[in-house]
Amino acid sequence: MYKIFIDDKPFILANSDFRDISLPTFDFDRQMLEEKINEVFSQKFEGVVFKCNDIDSAFELFSAYFQVIEAAGGLVFNTKNELLLIERLGVWDLPKGKIDKGETPEIAAIREVEEECGINGLTIEKSLASSYHVYYFKSKYVLKRTYWYKMNSTFKGQLVPQMEENITKVEWRDFKETDIDTLNTYQSIKEILKGFWAI
Repeated sequence: MYKIFIDDKPFILANSDFRDISLPTFDFDRQMLEEKINEVFSQKFEGVVFKCNDIDSAFELFSAYFQVIEAAGGLVFNTKNELLLIERLGVWDLPKGKIDKGETPEIAAIREVEEECGINGLTIEKSLASSYHVYYFKSKYVLKRTYWYKMNSTFKGQLVPQMEENITKVEWRDFKETDIDTLNTYQSIKEILKGFWAI
């Protein structure tokens, strides 16, 4: 399944057995796909599900409508099992950033966490599900895929937000005591956090 968030609304490409009665559901059709892509930027769009025989091919068709950017980031835990969060433009987020040319997602994820949070002593424990969201950037709509990793850190120093990236706060948060539903963050980030919580 691919769940792409557009203005926090889900655009889902799924197998035929997927069920979500809260969203309008269609059998995959290229013409209908284009119609719904055009509709997502209107006020009336609340989300959609396409049931696909071949979800990877359907995702390729979807991706062709956008410039695709790849990024990487981490769910970082310290020795107290606290989660590292950043606040950017008044919204809580996980540290992440664009993969540079020649970088692997793993290297990019560690570099971005270090740069955005002023941290070191990071190790990757395992890869997690990727997230997808569409946003408007430099006069075009961009589809961003973010590779996520569960990381551990032995860092004991002061966290330093990367102000030039509009990050104003970096803090450790007790993950078990964090109410993900009420956290002021994006739906794509809530999905990643809830998915990890369920592991």
